[in-house]
Amino acid sequence: MEKNVFEQAFIEKKIGHSDLQLKNIFIRSAAYEGMLDRGLPNQDLIDHHVAMARGDVALTTVSYGAVSADARTFNTQMYINDDSLERLKVLADEVHKAGGKVSMQLTHCGYFSKNKDCRRPLAPSKLFNAYGSISGILFSKAMSSVDMKRVANDFAEAAIKLKDIGFDAVEIHMGHGYLLSQFLSPRTNKRKDEYGGSIENRSRFPLEVLRAVIAGVGKEFPVLVKLNLADGFKRGFSLEDCKYVALALKENACSAIVLSGGFTSITPFYLMRGKVPLGGMIKNGSSLTEKLTMALFGPLIIKRYKFTANYFLPQAKEIRKVVSMPLVYLGGVDSKKGIEEIMNAGFDFIAMARALIHDPDFLIKLKANQIEKTECNRCNKCIVEMDRGGVKCVLI
Repeated sequence: MEKNVFEQAFIEKKIGHSDLQLKNIFIRSAAYEGMLDRGLPNQDLIDHHVAMARGDVALTTVSYGAVSADARTFNTQMYINDDSLERLKVLADEVHKAGGKVSMQLTHCGYFSKNKDCRRPLAPSKLFNAYGSISGILFSKAMSSVDMKRVANDFAEAAIKLKDIGFDAVEIHMGHGYLLSQFLSPRTNKRKDEYGGSIENRSRFPLEVLRAVIAGVGKEFPVLVKLNLADGFKRGFSLEDCKYVALALKENACSAIVLSGGFTSITPFYLMRGKVPLGGMIKNGSSLTEKLTMALFGPLIIKRYKFTANYFLPQAKEIRKVVSMPLVYLGGVDSKKGIEEIMNAGFDFIAMARALIHDPDFLIKLKANQIEKTECNRCNKCIVEMDRGGVKCVLI
């Protein structure tokens, strides 16, 4: 019985109402790769995602495709323009040759920015920007209706361009404390107009972005959304908020929801769990001031969360109860047993990153009964490598 459940994970499956047929239910989740040369995708990024496809990942997701130059967290990050699209087309073509499909995570940093090309980053409200303060970017600008219309159009235009060069899907990032998440969270959304206050109002702009993207690419093209189950702190976006937004995403023709959690500027390890590689993070500081700040205050402000297998499953099950649309489970997937538990709970797809960063052939080995679980020890030093030329496992 258990073997049959696991085998079902490798049966072809469509994403919701879209035309996209995946070879199985496994997705390489969008986790920042850091494989860029002057903001452009390099050969390492192409090779990384090709390795995912060869390793039996059905849909591999390129992370953090900023929808405009001012949507970048820092000014050497990739954004969707003619130069990056030229390289991304090569990536998509190579992934297809390797037997996989490819998606792009579309996002906007909001106030979480140290991008020196943008001195007043956009946000739902005027907010102090601790992340960018060392770079002199102290406060955000509260978005006007004109700003919101422009940003929604940026998301839509980026999605259209990616579809045109052969990408198979896009994922709108509404989690982790970036712009759309900042609108959803009462911690960062202090607006008094129709975009602030109740969860209905706080979700208004993220839903406008979703509708703009779908209008641009068409309802047959998969548009996924990454959404927090919770921010991970008091008076933040909650599980009850998530239930409301999940139902609204279904009503607005979202193809699937990738359930996640955490707020990068406040609870970064709520998502990843496991050890905090503070020493490496300090070394990666872009200035002496940043390194000293991290050394002095990092142990106080960066909370560690214990890793347990399938750590988001109890919260994710609550969303499964209220929506019938496709849900992607993410969080602590590390074994055949864990995969079976997720499938038995009724989730449609499974996303993972660290197990695949450790070994791109993880799924092949599981399927062949060569291993029962990953050897990734959740040291999280792969995160440090993002800023040292590209994400990689330090254990191999």
